[in-house]
Amino acid sequence: MTAEHTALAARSRAELERPGMADEALYWLRDTLGTVAPRDPRTRRLGPRRYRLELLAELCDRDTFLLVASWLGSEAVPAVKSKRDYADDLRLWAGVARELGGHERFFVGAVTPGMVETWTKTQKAQGRAPRTVNRRLSVLTALTEYAAWKTKQPLASPVTRHDRPKVDPRDETTATPVLEVPEFQAVVNAAATPREALVPVLIYTLAGRVSECCAATLADVRVLDGARRLDLRRKGGKGRVFPLPDRLCDLIDVAAGGRTEGRLLLDDAGKPMDRHAVDRLLNRLGRSAGVLPGRDLTPHVLRASKLTHMHDAQVPVEEIREYADERHRLMRALHRMLSGLRRDYEHPADVLAQLHREIGESVEDYRAAAKSSRMAWVDRSVTVTLALAAAAGSVAQPDLVAGSGGRLRAERGNPRDPPAQQGSP
Repeated sequence: MTAEHTALAARSRAELERPGMADEALYWLRDTLGTVAPRDPRTRRLGPRRYRLELLAELCDRDTFLLVASWLGSEAVPAVKSKRDYADDLRLWAGVARELGGHERFFVGAVTPGMVETWTKTQKAQGRAPRTVNRRLSVLTALTEYAAWKTKQPLASPVTRHDRPKVDPRDETTATPVLEVPEFQAVVNAAATPREALVPVLIYTLAGRVSECCAATLADVRVLDGARRLDLRRKGGKGRVFPLPDRLCDLIDVAAGGRTEGRLLLDDAGKPMDRHAVDRLLNRLGRSAGVLPGRDLTPHVLRASKLTHMHDAQVPVEEIREYADERHRLMRALHRMLSGLRRDYEHPADVLAQLHREIGESVEDYRAAAKSSRMAWVDRSVTVTLALAAAAGSVAQPDLVAGSGGRLRAERGNPRDPPAQQGSP
């Protein structure tokens, strides 16, 4: 049966002339997870690109493959990028189960607490970033929790809080780098054609995610109230209309070359660009411009750079949020944190005590971040802190909600904000 799932995952859409409902759902998940070039574990060389779903079908037993497909296709993992990252992390855990446990096929329970302990020590010896280790451990825990809910069986995660390395909130070694304005201009100048130049300029100007920019079409560029605007479909299906600067409009016209329909971003051969093509182009432009030595120039770097530059220019917080749209991500982060507290601590008093410590650290992080003009996400830490305080009530830190909002407004100096009121963030 696993071979059948593998064959279906590898089939092209043309072969599914009359797909059934199950086939169509599996096909949708296959396209959503996308492709990846798996690395040979011995030679470390990248192989040909293959569908992630196909690889999972080969690595998991039948029941686990169906469970994983259900999990990755559900709203338990809402973001497309998270679905792909989780699929890649599961391939890693399948390798751990094979190497340390001798399991040819991965299943829930194949990775034991002893294997987790050995793996975390190995990661520490290899110098892996604590954030990366924690993310991969969280994937294993999340799959186990989903399996327990799906099967109604009392399944325990092999990961405990003792396995998770402590993350230094001030450690910026894995943080997204930010280009200075002259560095961004050097990237644009490195483009050989208008079509190449349009890619970094569009992503930077709109602070857009690469999938959104690749999906934008010329039909989305419209004249409203006498100005040209772009209706960019944001993450989660929200529609936002963004004003286009005159210089960007001119660049779009030149790059379009008289076209009135089709995608905005095309390569020099006239083919629509996907995120892989964008990554390759940006990396080449970054190397030509001599920016970020030893690191890749990614769409997320351009997005973070734009938001940081807006922050440095003292753009009102409300306008930055129009571009960042981080509210739902913050709420998911809060939900994950509270779920972790419920999982690791049984007594309510222990939960509140740990939450008190977490809030205290968040306050210190905010105070440190407010002193640095190069931090793009001051508002994220503040929002999480206030949300945690609201979730815990005034029991944990009674002066936090009353004081943080006023400090933020005072340090921001935003004249459009009303004066801080006692007891209101």
